[in-house]
Order: sequence, then structure tokens, then C-alpha cells
Amino acid sequence: MIKLRDYSIADADRFADLANNENVARYLIYTFPYPYTKQDAAWWIETGSKVNNAVTKAIEYRGELVGTVGITPQTGWKEHSAEIGYWVGEEYWGKGIATEALHAMSDLAFSTIKYKKLFAPVLGPNKASMRVLEKCGYSLEGILKHEVFKDGNYFDGHYYAKFCS
Repeated sequence: MIKLRDYSIADADRFADLANNENVARYLIYTFPYPYTKQDAAWWIETGSKVNNAVTKAIEYRGELVGTVGITPQTGWKEHSAEIGYWVGEEYWGKGIATEALHAMSDLAFSTIKYKKLFAPVLGPNKASMRVLEKCGYSLEGILKHEVFKDGNYFDGHYYAKFCS
């Protein structure tokens, strides 16, 4: 149903259109801007998606870019693990795309890159993302109270993890 592929600079317009959505940005990391511009998308494709040796892929659905999924390696005594994250444009929510992309990226991280642990922090109100993680075999490891301050609100951080079997 989906395909994970490398980005092309030709994806910048489409990426910006999908990302420039308050509902998409609402629970994402503070470095994900809103409003989201074509310049933001070009920076992400050329530079941001590769920072800290990240492995980031475009999610294609029916031949069209619909979102992104990626892993960020950890360092030092945590180098066996990576943070995983994803988002899909709002018009594609509820179609199983994020679940399929997370499965595929998790498999890549465990089988090809050889990580032993993947983890994903999720803000408390983002129940849909928690369901995606649970469908993919991730388990809640813990909840950190008032972990994140974003847009004038404190959010609990729900930490999910999956281990290589």
C-alpha cells in the first residue's frame, strides 16, 4: 500500500503543503514550525532530515508523497537505540498509512541497521499516535509528567519502546 523512499528536492512544494497544517504540527517536536513554508521543506529535505545521522524516508501512498518517517540514532551508552518518529498529512489520517510506515521503518531499523531498541515520545493528547505505536508492537515504558511545554501548555510525555526480537 505504501512505499518508503528517499527525498528529492522536487518534493518540497508537496511537503510544505502537507506540513503547513496546524493539526499536523500540533503535537510534533518544537523544531517543526507552523506555519510551514517551502523554504522549511527545502531545508528539511536537504539538511534537516540528515542531522545527527538520521535515516528519514518519504512516505508514498498511491504514488504521492503523504508524510515522513525516520529514526535518529542515539550516542554513547545508548548507541544501540534510536528515536523513531512519523507524521502523515491530515487528509490521509485513518487509512493505516502511519501504521504501515512505522512497521516498515521499524523493520529496517532492526534488520538492516541492527538497532536493539526503538523509542518514541508522544504528547499526552495524541491518542491516535499512541494507537499507531501499539498496533506496531510498541509498549508504553513510562509517562513523564509535564515533560513538554509547547504553545503555552504543559504536556505529559508518553514514552513507547520496541525491542529487537
